[in-house]
Amino acid sequence: MARPNPFFKQLRKSYIFTQIEERVARLGTPPRPLINLGVGDIALPLAPTLAHAIEEATEEMTKKRRGYGPSEGYLFLKEAIQKAEYPGFSPEEIFISDGTNTDASSIHEIFAPDCRVAVFDPSYPAYLDSAIMAGKEVVLLPCKEEEGFCPKPPQTPVDLVYLCTPCNPTGVALNRAQLTEWVEWARKVGAVLAIDNVYNCFVTSKDVPGSIYEIEGADEVAIEMRSFSKAAGFTGLRCAYMVIPKKLMLGGSSAHALWYRRVQAKTNGVAYPIQRGAAAFFTPEGQKETRAQIEIYKSAARVLRSDLGLEFFGGIDAPYIWLKIPDPFTAWEFFDFLLHECQLIAIPGEGFGQAGSGYMRFSCFNTVENAAEATKRIAHALRARL
Repeated sequence: MARPNPFFKQLRKSYIFTQIEERVARLGTPPRPLINLGVGDIALPLAPTLAHAIEEATEEMTKKRRGYGPSEGYLFLKEAIQKAEYPGFSPEEIFISDGTNTDASSIHEIFAPDCRVAVFDPSYPAYLDSAIMAGKEVVLLPCKEEEGFCPKPPQTPVDLVYLCTPCNPTGVALNRAQLTEWVEWARKVGAVLAIDNVYNCFVTSKDVPGSIYEIEGADEVAIEMRSFSKAAGFTGLRCAYMVIPKKLMLGGSSAHALWYRRVQAKTNGVAYPIQRGAAAFFTPEGQKETRAQIEIYKSAARVLRSDLGLEFFGGIDAPYIWLKIPDPFTAWEFFDFLLHECQLIAIPGEGFGQAGSGYMRFSCFNTVENAAEATKRIAHALRARL
């Protein structure tokens, strides 16, 4: 008789976003429009240059047959990425996918079945959930406020570590010294760092590297993942990329070769028009339009940071603010307070891990007007309550 995967029993019974949707549904018709500071989704339309490139590519397909594309991505996009962001690598070392979520959830497949995976707590849920579903042994690394939400490398032997920097959910980015420590540790113990770097376009601090490969020796131990989702507004289109250096070895095997074989077996690639739209991101007009959108999100973050009137972290190098829940609220009490009294949606930090208890994640993917209205509502409701 067929049996289910036993590791699914180790997953949390309810996904955080499902719980939020249920509570919002029970709200009914709110007295004011809801402002969603919870979901990390774009708030602005697709940039015209990117949309036109997708339209032209689709029109091209009415005149010229295009079937399955290369599993690892079209060369024109890989070359555009390599030229703009990774001049020290070859296009072959870049893989195109339908999202960093897919890449992060799958990268452990090229490691031994009994490999040990380290995950920050709190962190993006896909890292932990995918490792559990695959039956990997997981080591949690608590992100403590007194340590700047950046754990030290573990003393326990591990094979793979997920590092999200700038971080979702804490909004904190690892600086050069911190990343150097992680790279040196990985080289010493033979571990691999999986770097989720999808928020690189938000980095403003001078001591925060734009890429892990700015650290000496990182090309021997690190895999870096980036996405067009936030930088180019592609959350509804799905396109991402990952660098696996040819120098990176797993035992005596090339990590690059292993992933290439995995890609050949498991994907038929990303749609041609989507990749054309992604390539348009690197054109002068594409950069101008998308950077203007990122600046709007950064401005929304500045409004939230300056006007919230509560203790928080992040929001400088990442589009997330990690708010410390004020007394006397518990996480879900504060969620309900924001929902019912302010008509705002945010995400309780415990949804990203046990160490996230006591915090709330605010997304800065919003208009400046909505950010200003949100802070006004919070201030008014707190004065009335406290």
